Amino acid sequence: MSTEDTASGTQKLVGGGLLVAVALGIGQVLAYAQTLVAARTLTPAQFGAFSALLALLLIGNTVALATQAVAARHIVATDLADRADETAAAWRTTLQAAALTAAFWLIISPLIGFALRLDSPLTYILLALTFFPLTVMGGALGIAQGQELHARLSAVYLAVGVPKTVVTIALLLTLATLTAGMLGIAAGTALGALICWLLVRGQFRSGTARHSTMLREIPAAAYAMLALFALTNLDIVLGRVFLGEDEAGQYAVGIIIAKVVTWLPQFVAVMAYARMVDARRGRTTLVGLGVVAGIGAICTLFIWAFPDLVVSIIAGPEYAQMADLLPLFALIGACGALLQFVVFGLVAIRDRSLIPVIWAGCVTLIGLVAVWHNSVGQVAVIMLAVVATVAVVGVWRLIVKRDVPALEGVSVSG
Repeated sequence: MSTEDTASGTQKLVGGGLLVAVALGIGQVLAYAQTLVAARTLTPAQFGAFSALLALLLIGNTVALATQAVAARHIVATDLADRADETAAAWRTTLQAAALTAAFWLIISPLIGFALRLDSPLTYILLALTFFPLTVMGGALGIAQGQELHARLSAVYLAVGVPKTVVTIALLLTLATLTAGMLGIAAGTALGALICWLLVRGQFRSGTARHSTMLREIPAAAYAMLALFALTNLDIVLGRVFLGEDEAGQYAVGIIIAKVVTWLPQFVAVMAYARMVDARRGRTTLVGLGVVAGIGAICTLFIWAFPDLVVSIIAGPEYAQMADLLPLFALIGACGALLQFVVFGLVAIRDRSLIPVIWAGCVTLIGLVAVWHNSVGQVAVIMLAVVATVAVVGVWRLIVKRDVPALEGVSVSG
């Protein structure tokens, strides 16, 4: 490849990265606004329950993320002449995965209502129904990501984030109830899924869905994603279970900080994923890790320098006592961002070696919090220790595997 080709490719990557970063940033700002509105319109007890339900959505969203990862991996690994057929197979697989996921959550939804002490059955039914459009959006993202159509990918990310948060914020401001918040999430996600379909249908409309191994590969990818999101979201559920209602609400405010710091470098993993499925993997791994770590460090330093300002913007004066703990939650988010990049990097080559380590972290977290949960700070320190340890192990593993042949073992069709 010539120097001009390399420069052109770099320019396209940087330009595409900026588009995706802006789209993700808009979604993240709106998600923050949604959480801010929820914190100010719901009671502390309702806000704790709302945050726990959002954590379950993130954990259950692992199927959507797995669908995205598998679809993108297959499309990248397919010759250009066959991509329309493989993309059609990816869309068919997406609909199958969406139906199975929603059915599973409907079956277990009464148990969720009991565990979280939810008063209205409609609240947990809405949670379950949301998983169908959520998974559909994951498949649409995978199609755009695998085709490396950065402008279209950024548009799909806008469709994923904007309708859901706008509808949810409107209902929270109007009705100010937990059920209204979940109704907004369900309706907004359905609208977003429809827009996603309109954006990507041109990529598979001319293709014929052939037999594919994608549906069989989704559980393995989802297993890795589930481990990641279980560890990075388990603490908010544990806080709801072991802390008092007011303390659980305070912990949820801290989690806002952690999630913002985790979300900010998300575009790095999105842009790097397709490049970690082919020969560009080695350099992409090192550069990506450096960028994610740098963003996390900058965010943590800023929050450490201005904690009172941050807490006043996020949750208001009633949560002023949380200011001293915010840098701790920022570190949790920074470690979570690194771990997220690591997991996607290993999923790209179907490496499952880190999964047992992540699950061991989950077990350790549950055990420690079950014993030590006297304060919000105590639970946060335990969370940081566990996530940081797993992240260090993961970064080492990803660096060791950075030169593994990326396409080895990728089954394009069965």
